[in-house]
Amino acid sequence: MICISLLIQGCTYRAWYEGFQEKQRQDCYQYRSQDQIQNCLDTLNGKTYNQYKKDREDIIKKSP
Repeated sequence: MICISLLIQGCTYRAWYEGFQEKQRQDCYQYRSQDQIQNCLDTLNGKTYNQYKKDREDIIKKSP
């Protein structure tokens, strides 16, 4: 039962992260200039969910 809960929670985190990334990506298209749009998109394309997850786990391990 615990394994299923952890699996579902992992999927939920991934869905949340990807949904948040998509929302931010859509927000980039609110800019008028192509340079502003591209700069906005470039800042979003830097981190995959797996990188985010690893960074998050590292922070949790370092906290007291």
